[in-house]
Amino acid sequence: MSSLLTRRSIAVWSLFRVLLALLVGMAEAEAKPARVVSLNLCADQFVLALADRARIAALSPLAADPSLSAEAEAARGLPTVRPVLEEVLPRKPDLAIAGAWGGTAVVSALKARGVPVVHLGLAADFADIAAQARAVAAALGEVERGEHLVQEMLARLAAVPRAERDARALVWEARGFTAGRGTLADAVLRAAGWRNAAPFSGYGTVPLERLLAAPPDLLVVLAATPSPSLSEALLNHPALTGLPRLALPAAWLACGGPASLRAVELLAAR
Repeated sequence: MSSLLTRRSIAVWSLFRVLLALLVGMAEAEAKPARVVSLNLCADQFVLALADRARIAALSPLAADPSLSAEAEAARGLPTVRPVLEEVLPRKPDLAIAGAWGGTAVVSALKARGVPVVHLGLAADFADIAAQARAVAAALGEVERGEHLVQEMLARLAAVPRAERDARALVWEARGFTAGRGTLADAVLRAAGWRNAAPFSGYGTVPLERLLAAPPDLLVVLAATPSPSLSEALLNHPALTGLPRLALPAAWLACGGPASLRAVELLAAR
């Protein structure tokens, strides 16, 4: 008799645990934001990677632009909104992901209505990228999914072969715009085994004459537009003929995220 009661007790307890797990899962699902709005190009990539499409109420206007968005294909077909009140509020978001600048009025209005807002700044290195991925994942209620994304990125980063070389590379954009030390582009170059040839910290310009006076071992050119513009004509100046170069999609360095690893891997292969 006691053996029978023990088996029944175990069965009841097992059933209770299953029901409890189901109830907890249902509660967690209900607690997850169901109408997420991204107000920033850099936030788009994390929302697309960490939230189911059905939960994405809208992305930024640049989300599906392949010249600037590394996740343009994934964003195709999803609604977009400008960071203005008349477009965002009708979406009735229950979570917004914003950048460091822009959309101030919308952010204030959402906060006044009790809508959580996650702010993302400029990512300067891969530690920043991991921190942003985790912050968005936590706000979405997708901590495990976020950690998987972070660990996958870190594993790819660790697997990058770093050649023993003392070579300099310069990331050069339209009008000679350049990313110096302490920037995402600098972190990407260093992760791939290159030294940044920019002679300053932060962002600035390197005129053609200055570049030719101390040419880098590799010129990394970024072009954001599908067809050349006058501002990008400098990138193909005849004086640069013969200088080793690598063209990268501007979208890979526009924001810190999984796409930044593609740039590292390509640069490391040079």
